[in-house]
Amino acid sequence: MSIAAIVTIMEQQLALYEKLLVIEEDKKRMIMGNEVVQLNVLTQKERLLVAKTEELETQRLLETARYFKNIGFRNRSGLLSDLIKSVHVPLEKQQLIQLYEQLTGILAKLKHVNEANQLLIQQSLDFINFSIGLMVEDPNEDVVYKHPMNQLNGSKRMTMFDSRA
Repeated sequence: MSIAAIVTIMEQQLALYEKLLVIEEDKKRMIMGNEVVQLNVLTQKERLLVAKTEELETQRLLETARYFKNIGFRNRSGLLSDLIKSVHVPLEKQQLIQLYEQLTGILAKLKHVNEANQLLIQQSLDFINFSIGLMVEDPNEDVVYKHPMNQLNGSKRMTMFDSRA
């Protein structure tokens, strides 16, 4: 196949990654606003887009392999950098370089927003666990520090040897 087919696939990938970035930014807002139902809907949309991006990546790898085979280049990696190096037509090379830079940039943004969302979710889970711990905690238990030697009054002594055994 030609470079034009690969460029078309890369443009489609870029469009999907841009949609994913919008979804990830919306998810951040919904996580912070505790909008669970809407978050679930967005997660479903995200899964569909991720499946499409995986399909496009497979297509790009196949087209890249065909291109390499047509020009007699034996490369199995399918890396965009190798593809860019193999192209000798200036316009096609420029298109590939531009798309490569755009894809790299949007993937970096996606990674950053995704990491921020994961951190927000972890903080929410930590807060929930803390809140549950406060509700389950025995209200009769003292929360004041006691020296370990003074705790022997009224409580069982903790030893390695169990005399009842």
